[in-house]
Amino acid sequence: MKGFTEPVNYEPGQQTTLQKTSKSEQLKDAILNSLSAQIAVLNARGVIQTVNEAWIEFAKENSQSATTDLRFIGVNYLEVCGGSNGPYSEEAPAAFNGIHAVLQGEIASFTLEYPCHSPEKKRWFLMKVNPLPDFEGAVVSHTDISERRAIDEMKDEFISIASHELKTPITSLKGIVHILQLSFEKKMKGEVGKLLRTMDIQLDKLSKIIGDVLVVNTMPGKKLHLINEKFNFKSLVRETVQNVRNISPLHFLSINENESVSYFGDRFRLEQVITNLLTNAVKYSPQSNQVFINSIVKEGSILFSVQDFGMGVADENKQKIFEKFYRAKTSSLFGGLGLGLFISCEIIKGHGGKLWMESKIGKGSTFYFSLPLNV
Repeated sequence: MKGFTEPVNYEPGQQTTLQKTSKSEQLKDAILNSLSAQIAVLNARGVIQTVNEAWIEFAKENSQSATTDLRFIGVNYLEVCGGSNGPYSEEAPAAFNGIHAVLQGEIASFTLEYPCHSPEKKRWFLMKVNPLPDFEGAVVSHTDISERRAIDEMKDEFISIASHELKTPITSLKGIVHILQLSFEKKMKGEVGKLLRTMDIQLDKLSKIIGDVLVVNTMPGKKLHLINEKFNFKSLVRETVQNVRNISPLHFLSINENESVSYFGDRFRLEQVITNLLTNAVKYSPQSNQVFINSIVKEGSILFSVQDFGMGVADENKQKIFEKFYRAKTSSLFGGLGLGLFISCEIIKGHGGKLWMESKIGKGSTFYFSLPLNV
């Protein structure tokens, strides 16, 4: 009879297994479709096996063909990246290499920020690639980060303007200090002369820091310029700790170990790093007045640490605090722009070292940096 289908006879338990498989597929689809990111699941060769609703909706918005299968099932995503062209395809080779490396098991995951602009809208996306179990493929997701990028651009513009505006009063202050120094040149003895010289040195340091902010903030990819010299690292630690003691008399800054060692690097910028770590330790431990400092030589490197017993840092924030402009919620109580640790990290990287931290909420934090010995 037309339209009649022969009944299917299942083995005992087979129907239950099929029902479970069907429910599993439905659950997988429900999870994928609930996500706002555009997601594609690739097989081991990079061929698209399935996509979610967000992928299809985005394809509809940007497709110029009504006949194209917007799911792209069966399309090799590696070939798409390899053959991509146009004004915003500079990141396509990096995407190809990243996806290929994940599929081959060469890297554990891959991320890439890339532009996807149109005449109507300026958009940015974050691509994340994670492997499937047993290297059977990968999941590729694209998340719209346009809002976050726009906020970053506004922050960059603000910092750039603020830095330029700060230069004017600093220049004026230096001029006044120089006039005072000339006026009292014959009387530059005792406390007045010492204070004027200290003021002049501190204004120079502030001017250099503002210059660093401009370099880091307005010229992406440009490294900080290092002026290297040979100096005693023990002396640097001792002098910097004393300077912070002078401005933080309520905290007890104790140097436990401070080995004498010659180092070839940018003394001013390393002083900037140590000062930042010490002032952070003081700032974020208002209820505890102890800060311990150690500087030792270990396995061919200088290992420096600052330990406080203050608020501590939550696990989810431990990597973020080294990012430009990042400030934890509790940081709003203490002020700042979220640049200190980012710049410190760049300075240490510029010396071939690394900066990291250990922390527990309510127990305090220990910040470390290591510098390979080069003298």
